[in-house]
Amino acid sequence: MKTRMVNAFLALSMIGASLCFGGPKKSYSTLPDSVIDALPKKECITFVAFGDWGWNGQYEQTRVADALGEVANVAGVGFIVSCGDNFQIDGVRSVADPLWQENFENVYKNISLQVDWYPVLGNHDYKGSPQAEIDYSKISRRWNMPARYYVVHKEGCKGAASLDLYMLDTSPFQKMYYENDVHAVKGQDTAAQMRWLDSSLAVSTSRWKICVGHHSLYTGGEHGPELTEMPGRFEPIFSKYHVDAYFSGHDHDLEHITSKNSKVNFFVTGCGGEPRPVKKTEGTQFKSSEAGFMLVNVSADKMTVSAVNTRGMVLYTATLTK
Repeated sequence: MKTRMVNAFLALSMIGASLCFGGPKKSYSTLPDSVIDALPKKECITFVAFGDWGWNGQYEQTRVADALGEVANVAGVGFIVSCGDNFQIDGVRSVADPLWQENFENVYKNISLQVDWYPVLGNHDYKGSPQAEIDYSKISRRWNMPARYYVVHKEGCKGAASLDLYMLDTSPFQKMYYENDVHAVKGQDTAAQMRWLDSSLAVSTSRWKICVGHHSLYTGGEHGPELTEMPGRFEPIFSKYHVDAYFSGHDHDLEHITSKNSKVNFFVTGCGGEPRPVKKTEGTQFKSSEAGFMLVNVSADKMTVSAVNTRGMVLYTATLTK
């Protein structure tokens, strides 16, 4: 009798353990199996890029955050890239600003999102204290912004895949912001930033190079007419050092655009909170006004960039190869 009871207990324990630890990852997700199966499989380096999410949980921010948490869990996301406008409408005032809790900590709460975040500053962040966003890196385990512009190096598959992310500060490059200094950009040395970018790209030995900034070079969104100087500023240096892709926000949509002037792929991913209309422009490969984000998978010879909506559905995938 005692032996049968022990065997029964062990059997139940094994069943419980398999339910808790041994099942497929999709069992932890509320996404339909068909949606999970359509997501790109985890590669050597997997991350999410999105921006313009700082709405204190309003508009579509919470829905995007929930979908981001589900997809990050299933896809094995290793880190998150934020393309700016982290805090609408006027940034944060200090590291103790309640917006850190209301807009970030309490919104992106899924355990899968407790990974490293690498943000850049947007124009709305400049309306507050950019330094507070830098200083929050000393408080938060996951918020990593060491400076207004910086580089992040990642390796995967035991060094078979390598990636450099160049995180740019693009607000000081916008002439209109210097009128009455409404975005507090005066005093920023854009020439120094360009020298840093040139020298940093020159010494990179990584297989893949991605630049990230808030403002787009090419876009079919509402801000397109304002950004005519961006291609001339950045595209020559991107081409010189064979940058593979540029991720930006600012326009509240999802886009993939190619340029006749270079081999760089331009991805707009500013639909993390408030979607806005987008039109087709020259070089448009994909456009959507659905709220969502970009899921990026990098291997030694391939990079896939997938636009994902708030239902976890893949709307579009671009494949870049070496």
